Amino acid sequence: MTTSSLVVPTSTPQVPRGRAGWWHEYVCPVHGTELRAGAHGSVPSLAHTCPHGCVLRGEPFDGAWRVLELQRCAREVRERAHSYVETGEESHRHAARELLTACCEVYAEAVADGWTDSAASWMLRGKLFHQALTEAIWGSSLAHGVLTLMDADQRWARSSQDLAQAADLFAGLASTVTEARRVLVEDRGDERNNYTAWLICAGISSAQVLHRLGRQADVDAWLQGPAGLWSHVDVAVHGDGWEWEASTYYHYFVLRAYLLALRGRVPAELPASQRTTLVSMLQVLVDLATDGGVVPVLHDGPYRRPQALQELLEVCVLGRQLVDLPGLEHVENGTRAELGPAACTLEDQLGSWFAGPALATPHGRSLVRASVSFADAGHLVVRSAESRWQAVVDAGPHGGAHGHLAKLALYLYGDREVWQPAPGVPPYGSVLRREHYARTGAHPTVRVDGQDQAETTGRLLRWQVDEGGTRAVTAAPGAFDGADLQRHLVMQDGVLLDAVHVRSTTDRSVVLALRPAGHLVAEGQDGRFRTTWQDGSTSVAADRGRDLRGAHASSVATEFTWTPVRGPSDDPARVLGGVDWSGRSEEVWFVSLYEPAADPALPHPVVRIVASQAQGIDVEATTSRGHTFIHSFTPVSTEEPSSGAEQGTRP
Repeated sequence: MTTSSLVVPTSTPQVPRGRAGWWHEYVCPVHGTELRAGAHGSVPSLAHTCPHGCVLRGEPFDGAWRVLELQRCAREVRERAHSYVETGEESHRHAARELLTACCEVYAEAVADGWTDSAASWMLRGKLFHQALTEAIWGSSLAHGVLTLMDADQRWARSSQDLAQAADLFAGLASTVTEARRVLVEDRGDERNNYTAWLICAGISSAQVLHRLGRQADVDAWLQGPAGLWSHVDVAVHGDGWEWEASTYYHYFVLRAYLLALRGRVPAELPASQRTTLVSMLQVLVDLATDGGVVPVLHDGPYRRPQALQELLEVCVLGRQLVDLPGLEHVENGTRAELGPAACTLEDQLGSWFAGPALATPHGRSLVRASVSFADAGHLVVRSAESRWQAVVDAGPHGGAHGHLAKLALYLYGDREVWQPAPGVPPYGSVLRREHYARTGAHPTVRVDGQDQAETTGRLLRWQVDEGGTRAVTAAPGAFDGADLQRHLVMQDGVLLDAVHVRSTTDRSVVLALRPAGHLVAEGQDGRFRTTWQDGSTSVAADRGRDLRGAHASSVATEFTWTPVRGPSDDPARVLGGVDWSGRSEEVWFVSLYEPAADPALPHPVVRIVASQAQGIDVEATTSRGHTFIHSFTPVSTEEPSSGAEQGTRP
């Protein structure tokens, strides 16, 4: 049974009627930005607008809007249920139950014909939604709202007549995710897929509700059985704590499913191996984030989207109840600052998620903010504690379907400042996801002969962290045929010395891209160049943070060309001024010195190559404070095992 109407007119608040689509299609085809809708529960002639003035109606936008509205409704059920627990106000209980009833009615009507016939061939089909994944996320949220209401309203919880529709919904959801998991794991052989985590979460959440209602349901089978939660934790997470795709968003996307699925359990009683992995996954967020709690969006993921930030905040809130992990509160506070207090209502109510105290601080974990190398994901965080800023380098595996062609990209962040970030991607319905943001030119890394990099795995060749700073050498073998790429980094005394080396078998056109999030000033001076980077984290000039200053020199003649580029993916139509630093040679070194401008009155830093030979180059760097040092850079054989630092600095 299908219907063309968009809302249930008798429910308050209103719930969209009809099957929902794929939320990633809620994107402007002209500008690539996520769309906005009118008032919630609008009339069938709902207009979808983009921030740049486009107005769109009909499918696929209506179907995508239904997804977002249904997700909002499930979140509101949770919020109202928790508000009732906290305040005892009947209005919250009444609103939660009314909204739940409306969701059950819409579900029953939409799934009367069984599976949707509108899903793309690659999707796991759902019933209410195009994707079983979307159905699992929505259903898990709704189930937790119901469980909270049942805990708070025992008489209602015993009323099978009132909850008969809810039982039918969760029985239907259980059948959907069971079949979807079978297709994914048995037919496609893809147990580690991030979808599996959410199918399991929905299976557990549905089983918990059904068990409370006297229906047959086996929660433990979803935990301990084949392709259950513990199995997924084992196969989908690297030894360094990263979800296998090494995407920031999909890392906490999967972690959120795990934490939600463990509601009511005692942290100390979780299986030891999986408990350790969950703590390691939280530690990844702590180690990746800036001092101000900004979490770089590596590989696929939304650059700045309130719903994604709410997901990250929920992970922090639940994670801190799982384990006393130093630094996780900084990620939480930074995320709250980005969202604003009005957007954090639900997350403020999620206390007592587990049935026991948080695990003790893991041995050896502290608030010391040292540089970090993630051995499996290949991401490096090169940090300057004294200046509160950091560089992040992608030097690991491609990352599956969510990876980008951007090995050795260099992303630059301050405490809260964003100078050269990982740009994220727009909703997947936009062609710009694949045609721009996942491609090499969108990232601050190397292109050769105007081509994208190939899918490849980066390598960490050398790594040393000591009292004198951090030194690293990374490589991207296989990124281009006949060309070797290396990136050498030295962080000391609050400044970063970055040397990119490209060596080819013949003369090649080589470009190193600079890709800011804010205003970038570029200047040329007698073959050397300098840049000033404004903080791109805010559009209000009076509120912006420190500038970043750059000095740049190369071993051969190069051009430093200002070029218009797309901004980060929250607004692909925003045009910024980037730089394509280009040269043509068999071998070239691009050398940059970066330093935050703590005092704008101090001189600009300076860098120059003082010697160049077949074995490498000597670079003289002078900071804004007048400190000068010389560093020798030498190409490293990719056949060598990872070792300590390259040649040390000389004052």
